[in-house]
Amino acid sequence: MTEKRDFNLKGYSLPFTPDGKASLVTDTPHHYGGQFLFVDYRADVSEMTKFLPAPLQPDPEGRAFAIVNELFCVPGSDPGLVHSNPERTRYTEGVVAIRCSYKGVPGCYMTALWVTRDWSMTFGQYFGWPKKIAQIHLTRVPPLHPTLSPIGVGSNVRGIVSREGYRLLDMSIKLDKQEEDTSAPQFGWLYSVRFFPSMGPAIPEVRQLIRNRVQNPRAINVFSGEARLDFGHSDNEELLPLQPKEVVRGYFYNPSWTTTHSAELLETYS
Repeated sequence: MTEKRDFNLKGYSLPFTPDGKASLVTDTPHHYGGQFLFVDYRADVSEMTKFLPAPLQPDPEGRAFAIVNELFCVPGSDPGLVHSNPERTRYTEGVVAIRCSYKGVPGCYMTALWVTRDWSMTFGQYFGWPKKIAQIHLTRVPPLHPTLSPIGVGSNVRGIVSREGYRLLDMSIKLDKQEEDTSAPQFGWLYSVRFFPSMGPAIPEVRQLIRNRVQNPRAINVFSGEARLDFGHSDNEELLPLQPKEVVRGYFYNPSWTTTHSAELLETYS
């Protein structure tokens, strides 16, 4: 093994440069806020099992969820970025996740995840979140509009994820009830597989099951209603085995949280 030496370049991520300004990803903590369209559903438990890395176990009732959201990500080291370069703080996202547990501790495992910014996709790879670039759209209503009311009871909201010519995820919710803020869906532990392939005989592959959870999660403006959720075919996705057997409920809300370096290593795979 070669002896370690001091690194002469700066940055939180590639590309490393003399001053570190070119890094694609800003350093943590990352502070998030935005709006979520969330659909809670049940899938086939036997199919869910196939998608989970051992020793994760699926929720016995087949609980899973899908999300389409809009997020604003502001790094703690540069809170002014939302003003100086807003393109580096806002993105949209789609998620399909399985409720599961590790040695009896519940959480969720993201089986598919799409985003609209390269910096979000790259940061996701650090945690093992399987992000791809896609086109993502969701219902937005400005605070003042001559014909549209603010989102609330009676509103119809919709989220769509498309990639490489395929419509992958299509959800809609007719909101019929305002909920307490504490009724917003919870994620618990986020389980993921962190992977870096070997690039040569002396460079080992890294394949680890880790978990982390967001810090200081909050939610406001929580509404729920009857929901519809459809997955589409693609030659580069495997969504159809996880399609809903039953849609439980849909939610719209405004969340916030902070992501930090708080992950735990659970398993190392050969």
